[in-house]
Amino acid sequence: MKKIFPLILALAIFQPLQSQHKLGLGVYLGAPTGITGKFILSSSNSFDLTLAWRFNDALFLQGHYVFNLNELQKYGDGTFNLYAGPGLFFRASSKKDDFIGASANLGVNFFLKKRYEFFIEISPKLGLIPGTDFDITGGIGFRFFF
Repeated sequence: MKKIFPLILALAIFQPLQSQHKLGLGVYLGAPTGITGKFILSSSNSFDLTLAWRFNDALFLQGHYVFNLNELQKYGDGTFNLYAGPGLFFRASSKKDDFIGASANLGVNFFLKKRYEFFIEISPKLGLIPGTDFDITGGIGFRFFF
């Protein structure tokens, strides 16, 4: 019974998320490259989080509050959407020039059957602490929603 209870509890917690397809996990390829997650809050907004790295020098953690701005086109079982949103980032670098700052996301995604998301985005970043720095990152990605 002690081994079955945690399994039943886990299934009870994650079942509502699974049936609504609100949590997506996937990969982010570009500058930087890493793993990404997205939690859909409503039909018009969501929250995304990316943990990524640049192969030569830096580790990134970034999160954005995303607004779905416009449904661009329906295609079969999928929809193209334009999105943008403000966020924060942290960059840890091997060159000891770590930064915390503000960022933004601008991209286009394609949701297929409300379970698969393909996206392309750019993310300008303004480093604020310990000094001022500007960078633009971006890439393509995929998330599976469950």
